[in-house]
Amino acid sequence: MNKKVPRSITLKHLLLWFTGLLMATLLVVNFFLNVSSARDYMQQQLSSHAQDAATSLGLSLSSVIDASDLVAAESMIDAMFDSGYYRHIIYYDVNGQAKVLRHASMKIEGVPGWFVDWIELNAPEGQAAVVNGWMQLGSVSVVSHPGYAYKKLWDSLKVELVWFTLIAAIAFLVMQLVITTILLPLRRIEKQANAVRNRDFSYRAPMPKTRELKRVAIAMNSMSDRLGKMFSEQLSLIEHLRAESFHDPITGLGNRAEFDGRLKAELESEQSVAVGSLLLIQLSDFAGYNQTYGRSSGDELLIELAGAIKSSALQVADAFVARRSGSDFSVYLPGVVDEQADKFANDLLHKLSGLHLVKQMCRNDVLHIGVASTLAKISLPMFLSEADMALRRAQAEGPNGWQRYVSGSDFATPGDAVRQANEWQKILSDTLAEKSIIFHYQPVYSGDRSTIIHHQVLSRIEVNGELVMAGVFIPMAERFSMLADFDRLVVEKMIERVDGGRFDGKLCVNLSVHSLADDRFVAWLLGTMEMHPLAAKCFIFEISEYSLQLADEQLEKLVAASKRLGYQVSIDKFGVAAVPFAYLQHLSIHYIKVDHSFIRDIQNSRDNQFFLRSVLQIAHGQDIQVIAVGVEFEDEWQSIEPLGIDGAMGYYLCRPHEHIE
Repeated sequence: MNKKVPRSITLKHLLLWFTGLLMATLLVVNFFLNVSSARDYMQQQLSSHAQDAATSLGLSLSSVIDASDLVAAESMIDAMFDSGYYRHIIYYDVNGQAKVLRHASMKIEGVPGWFVDWIELNAPEGQAAVVNGWMQLGSVSVVSHPGYAYKKLWDSLKVELVWFTLIAAIAFLVMQLVITTILLPLRRIEKQANAVRNRDFSYRAPMPKTRELKRVAIAMNSMSDRLGKMFSEQLSLIEHLRAESFHDPITGLGNRAEFDGRLKAELESEQSVAVGSLLLIQLSDFAGYNQTYGRSSGDELLIELAGAIKSSALQVADAFVARRSGSDFSVYLPGVVDEQADKFANDLLHKLSGLHLVKQMCRNDVLHIGVASTLAKISLPMFLSEADMALRRAQAEGPNGWQRYVSGSDFATPGDAVRQANEWQKILSDTLAEKSIIFHYQPVYSGDRSTIIHHQVLSRIEVNGELVMAGVFIPMAERFSMLADFDRLVVEKMIERVDGGRFDGKLCVNLSVHSLADDRFVAWLLGTMEMHPLAAKCFIFEISEYSLQLADEQLEKLVAASKRLGYQVSIDKFGVAAVPFAYLQHLSIHYIKVDHSFIRDIQNSRDNQFFLRSVLQIAHGQDIQVIAVGVEFEDEWQSIEPLGIDGAMGYYLCRPHEHIE
């Protein structure tokens, strides 16, 4: 069980407590000094009052009575005693015998007993002689009654307590206002620090009026500017180096090295399913075009061709395009086979043939496309060779056209024939209706392999007694607009697993770009996460970097809600979508998963090693964890581990399992 971290006291509360305690101490000391001073004053007044009364009574008795006239003495003593200010008055004769005695009880009205005991006034005795000429007749003794003094002190105490409380309350409110005003710049500086932590370098702390805090604000603003500049420079540098290494400088597409590396990873990696089509596109007599119209016009033609090919490829998720050399281009369409690939090639041919600069060549035999498809793992040289043979056949036909490579064994996988579209639609519909999707889980290990960061959720469906991987049925689900339904089913199944107490770790669920672009799905997902707060904390929603090009607003909405709802967000296939890395600066991403094409044979690629090292530096500066995908050989692991990778997954580390270990 996690120990509860004690809350630390704030500077504001500390200052309020300190100044409040100091003020209360001063007021209390002042109060007690006032009470003590008043007590001493009353004590002196009682002494003076008793002595004055005794002197006055002695003179009065001396002038009007003689030693034997006790009636007159009693009358004068009674007149003075009845005023109520005396505890006792006694008239003694010359022998010390009390002739007249008047005594009052110590009863004090309206004053608590504890106050009397606390103050404890001692009423002194006042004495005076009674004489007739030079003859002493006797003496009088007077003791003042302290009740009046107690009453005056008690009333004074109550008034002082009221003023003390009022002054303390006003002073506390004033102190709170003053301290809040003084510390407000610190709140703004804290807000700026949080903004920097969240990769927002645009916030500027206002200048405080106090000199010390003003210097802190200036330093924070300067630091924010410098960090923002450094981050932008790092992003620009890595994008520039990536463009230098993997991009064609004229068209902006990937170059041959990048394309072949990604295609090899797709075809040969255990992490992916080799289902897709390869298109080789060639514009003939490009050298003649350059000689006729000039090199600048030739570059414009290449750019126009590249733009048309790229816009067509954007219709297929995770498709990638490259300029191989001269006027040769290549396109890989993952998950697209059969009549879909044929339709894509036919539409692309018509689109390219209708370009203005292509028509300028005034020839209808310059554009040709070769298509090769696969449903099983195949080597890169073999796949390129098949597409190239199809291209040569199209060129041999003469006019603008396309051809597909056909072989008896190319369109079948072991134990699985090519299914027609209506058959696939029924299989997928039945799977959704019966919720019969099957899950495998692949662990993602930390950089030192000591712990499991999370488990990747991999979907499977059963077809004719065999498990079919997501790479096979997902393209068909996309074709029939069922991806959002499948993603919803996966999320619901994982919530059932977590709420059922069968798992308490992290589960990484991949969301398709089609689901992310669906506002209804995003609203459902956020509502579901709000309804299941405990399960939400176990989810990592993984989005392809390709999604940033098509559903950036929905992705921002999903990321913005992650902090409130508790789930995390990961970017998959990082580095291959040709998306500027600036999104790392304003999106609070938790993980990025480097595409397996960068990990494949990384021990032999300095460019990929440098790319991964740069990504780690940038991501760690933004508090983002970097995970390598597709680690399938020991050499690859030995190459990425020293770089400080945060996590990795792949068949070398652990194969997928039906159960979470």
